[in-house]
Amino acid sequence: MLSAKIHSILFKNKKTLPILLMFLFPVLFFSTRIPGIKNDIINPDSSLWHYRSEQFIVGIKNKQFEKTYQHYQPGTTLMWITGSAVEIFKKITGINSYDIENFQNFDLVSKISVISVQFVLSTIIILVLAKIIGFYQSFFTVSLFTFEPFFLANSRLYHMDVLLTLLLTLSIILGFLNMKEPKIWKSIIIGLLLGFSFLTKSISIGALLFVLFYTLIFFIHNEQKGKIIPILGLMLISFILTVFIFLPALWVKPLFYLSDIFSEVVRVGIKKGHDQILFGEPTSRAGLIFYPLVTLLKVSPFILVGLLFCFYYSFNFIKNIFKTFKKVNLAFFTFSIYFAIFSFGYIFAMSLPAKKVDRYILVIYPFLAYLAYIGFQRVYQNIKVGFKKKIFIVFLVIMSIFFWIFPIFKLYPWYFTYTSPLFGSPQKANIILAQKPFGVAIPLLKDTVVEKYYEGNKEDLPKLGFYDTQPMRAVYPNSKIFDVRVYGPSTYDILILGINEEMPEKILSNGEYSFEKIHSIWINGLEYWRIYNKITLSENNNGK
Repeated sequence: MLSAKIHSILFKNKKTLPILLMFLFPVLFFSTRIPGIKNDIINPDSSLWHYRSEQFIVGIKNKQFEKTYQHYQPGTTLMWITGSAVEIFKKITGINSYDIENFQNFDLVSKISVISVQFVLSTIIILVLAKIIGFYQSFFTVSLFTFEPFFLANSRLYHMDVLLTLLLTLSIILGFLNMKEPKIWKSIIIGLLLGFSFLTKSISIGALLFVLFYTLIFFIHNEQKGKIIPILGLMLISFILTVFIFLPALWVKPLFYLSDIFSEVVRVGIKKGHDQILFGEPTSRAGLIFYPLVTLLKVSPFILVGLLFCFYYSFNFIKNIFKTFKKVNLAFFTFSIYFAIFSFGYIFAMSLPAKKVDRYILVIYPFLAYLAYIGFQRVYQNIKVGFKKKIFIVFLVIMSIFFWIFPIFKLYPWYFTYTSPLFGSPQKANIILAQKPFGVAIPLLKDTVVEKYYEGNKEDLPKLGFYDTQPMRAVYPNSKIFDVRVYGPSTYDILILGINEEMPEKILSNGEYSFEKIHSIWINGLEYWRIYNKITLSENNNGK
């Protein structure tokens, strides 16, 4: 009786279920992102962005506008969000400077501020995408990528890739709606969002060109040439104003800083490679295979199964489209083709530069989720028998349990180490594409060192040798951390190697000291950190 009443309330009142889902979304969103973020990862870039954000706010407060340009990416959106949040935190607590004692508090505030903005953008995407495909379909699509383990992992970082993904996705969706029903306010908002995207990462200039070009073709094709100048002009003006208003360094030297952004993109982002270990071989130029491989490794089987369904049902559709030129024209202006061209264009553009990083693939997660939704929808529509439809829904629930819920509980809070079970164990996946330390479990590593080697005074803390010193410097005295590529083994007492890091050449070629492994930190079945104690060879030989 009670279940019948609940069913009646939820499904007879068409407005009730969407409202309940929109209340459920933030609960699931924040419950998967907030717990454990203070102690999970201090990624190498985060300490740099903390400093940049602080200098950004200093520049604003003291009208030293040159300080608002900190990096070529340029990360301005991130600095506005987290710099403002940290400034408020400073006013409330009276803590005014970073040090190893309070860094994690500042880091927590910054992460929560970014996650909160991500939530707002994700919610808006649900509501805006619903205008194209319907509310339930939109909610399902956004949920598909929002709770993907690797996407979830990156959304918990103090970084820009998820923020960029959501800004671009919202820009693209609104761009499509504005083609179909052009409005002045839509054009202004699209320019604003594309401006924030560019201020997050300069690669987003391609999204501006895409939206402008696609809208231009649409208006020409539909003989709406009178709308070209006002609609495209407003988008472009809004974009330019957003960039100039929110990056005050441009108020001082616009040409200098803009030219530096693009020249550094070419130098660092395109020409300079990024170290990877692919199939056991070190390389700085991973090649065209990199992003397809990352897709298989980092996207859950839940979405991949949906993609297979989508491709199966789309094959005949695509084949029939190309039978006549008229059908090609009609298909070109559907949302699916529009979204596909942007996403494939992004992956193609990111595949050409030498620098390749696995998290750069996050931008196409919304498109992959959209295709998966189409695949599942096609299967459901083609099932004629009622009870088989229910079996299919149960199948989706089981997949979500195995490929979402189970990894979320099993990997907590180390979601960044996620690899698809299609490749078997994490160890096997690590052979195909090697994991990087990336500051995973740095607080735990620091606590382990202090617990085992701390003797009561800060002066007694051991000197540590690292490859990437940046994450540990945030929570451990700088004077006691040394880069093993620069300093020899006589400088430090303990050597710490991250996953897939080799013994330094300076130790291998040294005849005075050796290092003995005394402890390991295992995460997701991987030996993520190895701790070595220094042994003086002469003393060791005398002992023998």
